[in-house]
Amino acid sequence: MDKIRIGTRGSRLALKQAALVQETLSQTCGGTETELVILRTRGDRIQDRPLSEIGDKGIFASELEQALLSGEIDLAVHSAKDLPMTLAEGLTIAAVLPRADVRDVLVVPKGGRTPILRRGGCGSSGFSGQFCVGTGSRRRQVLAGKVWENVVCREIRGNVDTRLRKLQEGGYDGIILAKAGLDRLDSSPEWENAFDFYPLSPELFLPAACQGIIAVEAVEETEAVKICEKITDGETALCFEVERETLAQLSADCSEAAAAWCRRERTARDRLLLDVMYADCRVRMTGVVSTEEGRRLAREAARTVKGRDK
Repeated sequence: MDKIRIGTRGSRLALKQAALVQETLSQTCGGTETELVILRTRGDRIQDRPLSEIGDKGIFASELEQALLSGEIDLAVHSAKDLPMTLAEGLTIAAVLPRADVRDVLVVPKGGRTPILRRGGCGSSGFSGQFCVGTGSRRRQVLAGKVWENVVCREIRGNVDTRLRKLQEGGYDGIILAKAGLDRLDSSPEWENAFDFYPLSPELFLPAACQGIIAVEAVEETEAVKICEKITDGETALCFEVERETLAQLSADCSEAAAAWCRRERTARDRLLLDVMYADCRVRMTGVVSTEEGRRLAREAARTVKGRDK
């Protein structure tokens, strides 16, 4: 291909993620020209209503998928946790980049108070009054109630910069963001003077399925797919497949509290670990390191948590 057109949403984080794909392609496939094409999705345009009221996670991906199918772009870059469970017909995930930090982060104004912990720790003993956390995620809402004693959750929408601005304006005592996004934006001097950041243990605060993963989508059986085979990360691809299989088995949409975290544990006995949450139920599965075994663990975990929820 003479030029690869890379489609992306227009937020600062989306552009940063697309630039990482662009850089990786340049390093791996030297001489291939790339171009970023910015598209605005329905999810970006509608900011005054909860995500569960306007559709599922696909509202962030549908316009990018349409652009792929129409030939306007060759690749689409997504935060993998925002992908719909079913891709548009004729499309495939051509690559995933190495996974970044999976943790969520509690962000509060500089020197601000933190909620009272039920167990574990995020950096402070907290305070006795009610603590308002901004999050639109059902997963985060459920986990916040389990981790902290005095938390109430309130809807918040917008990109990272918008949410941080809303926190500064005083509508919330704290907000929860993905650490991978914060790390990729890397606005350390500006943010460190305005906020305190408390990373949350993933064992305690289970990440969203595919959190921290950048996924690259393309039309099946195209030259773009073949090129992307050179940039995909094998271990991340395994975890991506297992976590996506878990969500498919749970049939969970954005209105439900669901999470899945797969990782390879390198010990004397190399093994695959999978933590799954659905509603108020949680389970851990272990097995050998393979995609086939990971998919089996996903099916078993989904049956277990859905059975307990009845």
